[in-house]
Amino acid sequence: MIEHDVIGIKYFSYNIFEPYLNLTSVVTTRRRGRSKGAYASLNLGLHVGDDPDAVLENRAIVGQILGFEPEAFTVASQVHGANVLVVGSDDEGRGAIVEDDALPCADAMISRAPGLPLAILVADCVALSFYDPVKTAVGIAHAGWKGTLGRIAEATVAAMSAAFDTVPSDLLVGVSPSIGKCHYEISREVAESFSDEFGESAGEFLADDAGKLYLDLWEANRAQLVRAGVSADRIEVAGTCSACESDLFYSHRRDKGTTGRFAALVMLHYTGSRSY
Repeated sequence: MIEHDVIGIKYFSYNIFEPYLNLTSVVTTRRRGRSKGAYASLNLGLHVGDDPDAVLENRAIVGQILGFEPEAFTVASQVHGANVLVVGSDDEGRGAIVEDDALPCADAMISRAPGLPLAILVADCVALSFYDPVKTAVGIAHAGWKGTLGRIAEATVAAMSAAFDTVPSDLLVGVSPSIGKCHYEISREVAESFSDEFGESAGEFLADDAGKLYLDLWEANRAQLVRAGVSADRIEVAGTCSACESDLFYSHRRDKGTTGRFAALVMLHYTGSRSY
């Protein structure tokens, strides 16, 4: 990934998206926002117990840097499922100011509407950012263990194919920083669920270390994308563990549940006008 620093506010973009000036796709960090305490400092989640005014200021900071009004920030009420919504210009700003106004019961959004900043909020889960440069379409998905088990990566590819005639091999996909297998210990029940769902291939992303079981979300989602028809060389995995990088990222597990959210965001432009 490419590191950016604007007046001390750090964020990252994907190398694979760099040639496309009609696309903004970034992952924010926790640096230089207005939130305090456990949420310090660039928390973008309204639903975690932080001061809402601070969150709205943080969203305004991100909008100013990336070139959109904070009222346009568009989010879904993530429920750890595999539902994918087709989002249009009429949905702009859902969840931007009030949590209850977020798009309902979805963990992925896809769109061809320009000027529409779609954001997934995470604090250990993977965020998947999709771009189809042929059909000029984007998608973004939230993949924790439940969404990964529910094959949300494959569901998003299928939804883009159905809605926009996307050819999977045309897609470029970024896999965000998230909790790495170094910290993602899971229960035997969760591991068995993955083995039941994915069969022998689950061995590619499950590990047993001295009786402790670990899940590799990066590989689980990368493998799903390849099975869905995305070319392996068109997938960029950030490979950064949110639980390890306490200075950069929130981590639900590391911080024992009381923490903020960073965002993965995608937005198409009317013209080649990316601001970074």
